[in-house]
Amino acid sequence: MNKKRLITALGLSAALFASSSGFTAEALTPAQKAEVQKLIGSYLKENPEVVIDAIQAWRKKQDAAEAAMTKEAIAELMAETKDTKSPVWGNPKGDVTIVEFFDYNCPYCKKVFPSVKKLIADDGNIRVVMKELPVLGPNSEYAAKAALAAQKQGKYDLFHAQMMSKSSRLSREGVLSAAEKVGLDMDQLKKDMESPAVQQELERASVWAQRLGINGTPAFVIGDQLIPGAIDGQQMKRYVEKARAAK
Repeated sequence: MNKKRLITALGLSAALFASSSGFTAEALTPAQKAEVQKLIGSYLKENPEVVIDAIQAWRKKQDAAEAAMTKEAIAELMAETKDTKSPVWGNPKGDVTIVEFFDYNCPYCKKVFPSVKKLIADDGNIRVVMKELPVLGPNSEYAAKAALAAQKQGKYDLFHAQMMSKSSRLSREGVLSAAEKVGLDMDQLKKDMESPAVQQELERASVWAQRLGINGTPAFVIGDQLIPGAIDGQQMKRYVEKARAAK
């Protein structure tokens, strides 16, 4: 398409916009509208890179907006963890906070468990805020409720370790068996599992996951970084070092 025809098409497009927006009382005739559509269609066929460039620019803008929203959510999450009601593993006064989203039936969560445990022991100055995110069905939710109820008896760490040691998918019977092994008061456990506080904690974790765009487990927030998926101990250590250096 030559420049003159393109200018004509753009001019007619502007006229159409002005008409539809109420800027002029005169509307394009059906013939004029057809000509606009024909010219623009012809131009896009001859210059498809215009569409590609527009899509890429839109995606870049969307990615930037999502990154900004995630950064804001991370900052708010980390602020909340300073006075959290969620279980805390490791040093409660640690100078670096890790937030872990996990599911007791997630094999990848169980795979990273030894790395998290070792990092806590080796470093000595890390606090891990545990966010129960039962995304793998009713038994996962049952297990999460039991873990939060175990927290009320001061045995969250023991119960968590017992649950993470199970290689097979957990049943309700398996959850209760783990609770008995760590010496929990079973009647109190079952009562606390249905408490409003436990339900609120699960709902709060779900809200944070949605805000951060987390749709699977495990996922970690370390410093100002969101890390979706399983990572090994060395990667985790590097993220911790980076977070500590940024303080």
